[in-house]
Formats: sequence, C-alpha cells, structure tokens
Amino acid sequence: MDNVQRMTQAYSQAPWRKQVQIIGIFLLALVTTAIVAGIYLNITARTTTMGREIQEMQILVYGYHSLFTTPQSGNMPVEELRQDIANLQAQLAYLTSYEVMDARARSLGFRPTEPDEMVYLEIEGYVAPQPVTLAPPPSPVVVSAAGVSDEFNEPLFSWLADQIEQTARLFGEVKP
Repeated sequence: MDNVQRMTQAYSQAPWRKQVQIIGIFLLALVTTAIVAGIYLNITARTTTMGREIQEMQILVYGYHSLFTTPQSGNMPVEELRQDIANLQAQLAYLTSYEVMDARARSLGFRPTEPDEMVYLEIEGYVAPQPVTLAPPPSPVVVSAAGVSDEFNEPLFSWLADQIEQTARLFGEVKP
C-alpha cells in the first residue's frame, strides 16, 4: 500500500504546474482565435477592395447604367449618387463653417457690430412667444398626521424591544 502511494505521489503534478497548464491552454486558445480573426479580416478587406476595383472597371468599360431596363444617358449608379451626395454635404458643411463664413464676410467689407450700433425695431402685432407651463407652480404640501395609525408612530427601538420581549415570553412558556 505504501509503495502505491509513493508511485502516485511521484507521478502527480504540483498544483502550480496544473495552474500554469490551464493558463497556457487559455492563452493558446486566445492567440488562435486572434489569428483566425485577423486572417478573416484580412481576407474580407481584400475581397471588398477587389469588389470596388471591379465595379470601377465596369463603370470605365461599360459606362454608367440605369437601374431601369431602358438605358438613358447621364444616369449614374446608386452608390455613386450616394457618394456624390455625401461629398456635396461635406462641402456644404465646410463652406458654412464659422471660419469660412467669417472670412467671406470680412472680405466683403463686413465687420462685427458693436452693442451701441444695434437698432431694435418694434413691430406692431408681434406677440412674443410665451413660456410653456406644463404643471402648476410648486406649492407647500401639508401632510395631515391624523390618519396615521399609532403603530406607525412607535419608535424603532421600542418596537424592537417589544419584539424581543414577546419572543422571550414564548420561550419562557415552553418547558422541556
């Protein structure tokens, strides 16, 4: 029996070795997953790039095609229209930015006004917008304590003392 115990003890691993093995297996799985994800992303990016190049070549070779069956001159694919719209929106945002508008105004001879140069006009019939009131203004709330039972007015410590006293009386009545 002693011989068997020595053999199992000699071949069993230390706990720290088991922990290192578990950590190693986890890291191996994590690295493998990262490599597979990297390869997948690389292939997907190259496929997308090639697809875009094929679309551009088709446009260069065959020209623009309408989405409808009858070809009409001047029609563009939907993707290119969306791209043009996005480019025009970006240009509009740039042209209406503060810096560009300020530079244009200054080049046209405009300058910021001073407070004493401003003139306010009173227009007949104009009614200024009134603030919206969604609820009545807050008023003090008076709570009447007449409807509250005496059981709810008892302090916590006196209630706790009563509960302990009742429990002690129950145990005092029980006889072995």
